[in-house]
Amino acid sequence: MNDNGTSINETAAIFNIPSPSRVREWLKAFESGGIDALHQQKKGRLSMKKDNQKLVKKGISSEGTTETLQEELERLRMENAYLKKLNALVQNKEKSPNKTKRK
Repeated sequence: MNDNGTSINETAAIFNIPSPSRVREWLKAFESGGIDALHQQKKGRLSMKKDNQKLVKKGISSEGTTETLQEELERLRMENAYLKKLNALVQNKEKSPNKTKRK
């Protein structure tokens, strides 16, 4: 456009771009940020690896300290035992028929 002196609409037609507004957006980006502004930006969520790298850079291990791991292990063991007992009670209740009726 700058070299040939063509308008936005003419440039869109020459390069077979369906929307002249896209050329207008590119022109604004180029004028405000230069050629680097025209590079495609990544969209969407970041991968989990980058989050872990940020934590490591800050000095925080992604695994945690041994003390917190021990606490989590104890909590998970208690949860597992609770679920096993609950499962046994449910199976017991299903096996035994109702011997007494409520009035």
